[in-house]
Amino acid sequence: MKKYPSKSSASVLAIALSGMVLSMPATAFAADEQPQASENEGGLGIITVTARKREESLLETPIAISALTAQDIEKRGITNVNDVVLNTPGINVSNTNSGRNDRSFQQISLRGMTPSTTTSTLTASFIDGVPVASATALNAIADPARIELLKGPQNAYFGRNAFAGAINVVTKSPGKDFGGAISAMGGTRNNFDVSASLEGPIVADILSFRLTGRAFAKDGSYRNGANPNQTLGDQQTHTGTLALEFTPSSALTIKALGLYSEDDDGPSAQGLLSAYELRANNGVVNIPFRSGNTNGTVIVPSLANCTLNGTNPFICGALPALPAGFSPAQNTLEDALLARILARPDLRVPNPSKGARGYGLVRQYYHLHLNVDYELGDTGLTLSSLTGYNNELYSQMADLDNYDSSLLRNPLANATNGLRTYWTFPFLVERRNKDFSQELRVSYDKGGALKAMLGGSYLDTKTQGGLLSVFNEEQFGAARAANTLTPPGRAETWGVFGSVSYDVTESLNISAEGRWQRDKVYAFAGGRSLTIGAAASTKYGLPAGTFAPLTTFFNKTFDNFMPRIIVNYDVTPDVMVYASWSQAANVTLSSFNTSFLSGTAGEFAAAEAIGLGVVVKPEKLTNYELGLKGKFLDGRLYVTAAAYVADWSEQHNNRSVTFLDTTIPNALPSIVSGVANTGTTQVRGFELDISAEPVDGFTINASGAINDSSIRSFADPAITRLTGVSGDGFKGKQLPLTSKYSANLGAQYTGELGEESTWFVRGDLSYKSRQFVDPANLTWIKGRAQVNARMGFTKGSFGLEAFATNLFNDKNYTAVAQNNLLEPTFALAGAPFGYLNVGLPELRTLGVRGNYKF
Repeated sequence: MKKYPSKSSASVLAIALSGMVLSMPATAFAADEQPQASENEGGLGIITVTARKREESLLETPIAISALTAQDIEKRGITNVNDVVLNTPGINVSNTNSGRNDRSFQQISLRGMTPSTTTSTLTASFIDGVPVASATALNAIADPARIELLKGPQNAYFGRNAFAGAINVVTKSPGKDFGGAISAMGGTRNNFDVSASLEGPIVADILSFRLTGRAFAKDGSYRNGANPNQTLGDQQTHTGTLALEFTPSSALTIKALGLYSEDDDGPSAQGLLSAYELRANNGVVNIPFRSGNTNGTVIVPSLANCTLNGTNPFICGALPALPAGFSPAQNTLEDALLARILARPDLRVPNPSKGARGYGLVRQYYHLHLNVDYELGDTGLTLSSLTGYNNELYSQMADLDNYDSSLLRNPLANATNGLRTYWTFPFLVERRNKDFSQELRVSYDKGGALKAMLGGSYLDTKTQGGLLSVFNEEQFGAARAANTLTPPGRAETWGVFGSVSYDVTESLNISAEGRWQRDKVYAFAGGRSLTIGAAASTKYGLPAGTFAPLTTFFNKTFDNFMPRIIVNYDVTPDVMVYASWSQAANVTLSSFNTSFLSGTAGEFAAAEAIGLGVVVKPEKLTNYELGLKGKFLDGRLYVTAAAYVADWSEQHNNRSVTFLDTTIPNALPSIVSGVANTGTTQVRGFELDISAEPVDGFTINASGAINDSSIRSFADPAITRLTGVSGDGFKGKQLPLTSKYSANLGAQYTGELGEESTWFVRGDLSYKSRQFVDPANLTWIKGRAQVNARMGFTKGSFGLEAFATNLFNDKNYTAVAQNNLLEPTFALAGAPFGYLNVGLPELRTLGVRGNYKF
């Protein structure tokens, strides 16, 4: 536990909320009803979106969009990116790569397109149209006006990384009158969430502000088997925003937003499923698969049910439940030895005072943006500027062996050297992401048949990372290696983009959009100086010479043009169909593999053995889409549907190997990883969203998606070595870490209690089908069906509700990743993947929430 409220916080909050109800004067209950969306028309409201850099009705925008309004967010209890994914078909999120399952990064798979690395994304993230450092940053926005999920390539408008789509969080504009809101929640497992907002004028009708703050904490759902006094999955967040809106005239609007958030989480909720049995035999590890005997005490049971490639035990089919009494378990002792290691500032990305002080995650995030819109009289022209800055730092330490290894003795430890007495493998991962962006554009819209836009953009992205082997220092007292600091990354992106939309007839519209983009990506040396000899220079096209640590020695420019053509036709005034064709490219900071260049001869050989080169080409996508949007039954039924086929080529795939370098004496284990263009896939699917209000007070939201994929070519020597599948054996199989089928169903009934009082009851079902572990499709995690329920009442400006999330306690895993099984001899480190790291869901949570608006 870290700085969390006491165990009685839920009951104290419930008493406090009851007191608020009883003591609040009747005059406080002023009507504060908000429409379903931005306007009301018929039964359901009109939802406004900004998918094409201008405000349009969702039903009139010929792009596949799922939009959650402020009312949707409140009704469904959405507070983070995982909740958005839960409530939206066709999207998955994974946190389990790199041996942990936490909030340090969140990989989003949209329309079945899974990014292969932890440092790149195929789905871009934005706040008010301004790019942010990572999807995790979206968790910092409390009480947004709207969340827009744009499906399919969005590069023409949103630039780099919008390859599979984009998520745009739209914040609320400051109000012209003083007002605000406060919300407080308490629940089981010490859940605690308090947020507040205040807004109003600074200078009447000219300058206004909006201030928000949030404090959130919860205990994890699982006891740590290696430390029963600790729960796994503890989280704590503090965040605040300040927004200003300046309107000196009706033609000029200036909006500024500043945001700061910090996370302080404990060890993550994850489990281990091993294909190998490990035993502790008088402090020494015994691997029966290798030794042929069963001496010692089992510390990791084998769950293998198949043998792959003739020699590799593995777990095939649907993954079983965690072995009771063995997992989840992590050695997370925080003592003076660990404190001394983490207090050392050398070769750390942050100052130790701002980094991890024990097991778990520490994260700080700063975001600033400035949006300016100026209308040039009655010309129909609007000049717009978007300026953004992000600074994100995370520091996370995890027990990468992921099991209770306390019975395994460290033979080097004695009473005088202070080393860890038992074997364990703690590892610290740190990263800082910084970027600056600027966009300028001019838009034309005079209400006629022609609409047009022309703009330019610049994005400068910088990263700095570190991989600190706390293991080496705890176990061996080893000196901190210079290669702890990984090669930094930098990319400069320039873009020129525009669109022309013309109403050929009252019913037919044609739009042409496109972006020319130049990405200049820099290659850096790592924490050790880099010498490139003549042979490597010739082979990889690099400059020969010696380069100082953390300096750039090479850069490459990638030019891409990304067009989109849309034809939409109004079948009736309320029903529209559209067809679109688009192309996209994805250039990432993973465009170079440089770490192995400054490594030992053994690292270099290991990198080449898994097929790593230096330059990685951009991924490419061609997307075809048909869609329908309309409203029926006098506005009581909204329907949107889309079908798509996309060809994905030059696919990036991650490759890594853990090995002992035999070229140097007394070598310690090392990890070599990188990215290669080794995949071609066709993705295709169908998406459907329905909103209905069949009778007054009763609303239904139903949505579903089929996101299928068919691999055309794929290569990864690690997966082939494990499974025996290679070449054409991957053809026709599905991409991993994404659900082919997904659906959501929500229903709410709202009734009258009396004057200015209402009551409601709501239920939401989310389903996502199984996810394959890798492209061989031999192993998978089962599908999940989660039910959330809420009921409560409002009286004027006050509301009180009770809720249950994961009502039926679905325990199926949320994500999965393959890993090498770590043990003292490292006999399995160079073997094919030996265990699966599974993300554990948050279990049933019950609670009460109250809110008051003034």
